[in-house]
Amino acid sequence: MTAAFQFFGALLVGVCYYMLAMAMTVYDGILSLVFQPILAVILTTLAIGMVGIVGLPIRLIRGLRSWWLDHWWISFLIGSVAFVMMWASWLPDLRVQVWNPDLESHEDSFQPILGFGGWLLTVFAVFHFFPPIKRLAEPPKRTNLKKTR
Repeated sequence: MTAAFQFFGALLVGVCYYMLAMAMTVYDGILSLVFQPILAVILTTLAIGMVGIVGLPIRLIRGLRSWWLDHWWISFLIGSVAFVMMWASWLPDLRVQVWNPDLESHEDSFQPILGFGGWLLTVFAVFHFFPPIKRLAEPPKRTNLKKTR
């Protein structure tokens, strides 16, 4: 059940980030309204597959999984770094100029490494986030208790 929530959460966040980036850089009328969401879902699904493979050790190696569950806040840290990367990719000093053949002019675009890297890190952070609800609900383990009479 958790994997389904993680997948759809990562899909939702990835598509929203993608659509925001496309709205800021590309708009071709009705074709953009139809094809960009479809492309967003396809590319985000591919990205989830890729970050799923990269993060597979988190899910398969028991010690690493336990550590990741104990340090659940790392996903928020990664997501915050990713958000800052995406924000920085649109700063005027970091923007790149791309040639638009339809308009025959140069246009501003995101800095590709920061924008794409931030998007992938965001998808990774959301897909590999395990809520600490179960861990907090578990009673503390009692060890080394001495019997008293």
